[in-house]
Amino acid sequence: MSQKAPKNYSSRARTPPSTSIAPSGVPYGYVPAYLPGSASLVEELDKQLMIVLRDGRHLVGKLRSFDQFSNMVMEDASERHMCCKDGVSYYCDVPLGLYVVRGDSMVLLGQVGDILNTDRIKKVDKEVLDKMLEESGSGELNWDFDTDLTA
Repeated sequence: MSQKAPKNYSSRARTPPSTSIAPSGVPYGYVPAYLPGSASLVEELDKQLMIVLRDGRHLVGKLRSFDQFSNMVMEDASERHMCCKDGVSYYCDVPLGLYVVRGDSMVLLGQVGDILNTDRIKKVDKEVLDKMLEESGSGELNWDFDTDLTA
């Protein structure tokens, strides 16, 4: 009993591609659902990210490259300054260009989309934001955590 091959299908039998197995038992080319360490940054390549640094700065840019120490190259990076006043968040971006971020200075990283100007979030000029920060008195953050330990 012979079977006919469907139309547009070669009559030669196709063999599935050979999968090489590493000595660990995991097939080569297998990408697990969770990548440990800095390898997890591969999912963030070519995406718009915000990075919070240890000194309190916020960087926004497109992740172009990273290494095993989580050092990152950001394209079209800018430093985001923010201020909240009367329930409205105001921000401005100071352009930096191509920027290299040292991995051990990163505290937090996450994807950001395009921010739409709404009644709760507004983009303003740097001068306007500086004036707001000066008026509110919250321009400089105190990062000296030892001040509360004095007796």
